[in-house]
Amino acid sequence: MSIDWTLLVEVRERRRTSALELVARERRAAAESLAAWQQAQARQQQQVNAKLQHWQATAGALSGGECQVAHLRQAGAWSGALDAQIAQAGEAAAQAGQAHAQRQQVLDASRLKLRAASGELEAAQQMQQRTRSEARRQREQRLDAATEEAAAQAWLSRRARA
Repeated sequence: MSIDWTLLVEVRERRRTSALELVARERRAAAESLAAWQQAQARQQQQVNAKLQHWQATAGALSGGECQVAHLRQAGAWSGALDAQIAQAGEAAAQAGQAHAQRQQVLDASRLKLRAASGELEAAQQMQQRTRSEARRQREQRLDAATEEAAAQAWLSRRARA
């Protein structure tokens, strides 16, 4: 059975090219998911900062001597609303983090496929080169044998005439 190494190399090259394109797509998707995760974390931090500012403003008002129970109740209610927003932003950040982790796993798997495809291509190219080298060596041996045979025939023919 003879293997068409050229065809096999072409098939392996197409597989490697396909894997390269997949890695590029997955890399873009992972970058997008990372950006989304970072944005979600920034939104959560903004909510935390808003609560901090709220209590700093409340403490400033209290230190000025304006201490009313209604004002404290309102500050507490607003703080609770900010807590809910912080929790919601934290959940969104956690989900974005999980989505990014999954995207990264898909990218890692794509990279493994690319490495495998590249390895298969390299192996096929090496076998193609070995096959070509062997064919060249066999042609040279046949040529050497034919040259020797021709030289022997020429020598016999000269000897027979002499």
